[in-house]
Amino acid sequence: MKKRGFYVVIAGASMIIAAMGVAYSITANSSEGLSGNDFLPSPESMFDSVSEQVTIDAGNAYSFSHTTNTAQVPLMWGVHIIDYKGDDSVTISISNIFGDKFGSFTENDPIFIKSFTIPKIDTYNFNVENNGKSPVTLKMMFTENPEKSKALTDPNSPFVKNIIPLAAAGFLLMIGIITIIVGIILAVVDWKKGKNQSRYI
Repeated sequence: MKKRGFYVVIAGASMIIAAMGVAYSITANSSEGLSGNDFLPSPESMFDSVSEQVTIDAGNAYSFSHTTNTAQVPLMWGVHIIDYKGDDSVTISISNIFGDKFGSFTENDPIFIKSFTIPKIDTYNFNVENNGKSPVTLKMMFTENPEKSKALTDPNSPFVKNIIPLAAAGFLLMIGIITIIVGIILAVVDWKKGKNQSRYI
């Protein structure tokens, strides 16, 4: 009787065990586990430049500025409302010192991230208006050419040490489960074939 289904199931089980081993080793090496501050990257850790916290009263606005160092690369920017409440809302309008407009965005979530291609080296103003009924405390975050950001290139960053290996372990776990299902199907098919052939012996 063919045993290909059995071997496929063993291969799938090995993948699942390996994935669980990777996940366990990552969480065990984190001093505070999954909820620790050193495990999950903060929004700020994804950016190269982060402003100081600024509190904006209801109906008021505050302008942040960022001077770029390169041109024709993406500028990823974000807003992180530190003390977010359910009815918070801000509008971010982008312009340069010459008054050229680069978009206006209204956001109701605690974290908003977007990007645009930098046309030229310039100083860009991000005017943040508080549309809500209570003050908001927030930070502006910037990084040029995010593919080369510290979060992706620093081997000691939480993203590189934890998130990428966990994503790989999750992918391996999915492949392992699929492999086990395929192995069970093959085992059933081979068993039925063997049973049918035995009738004629």
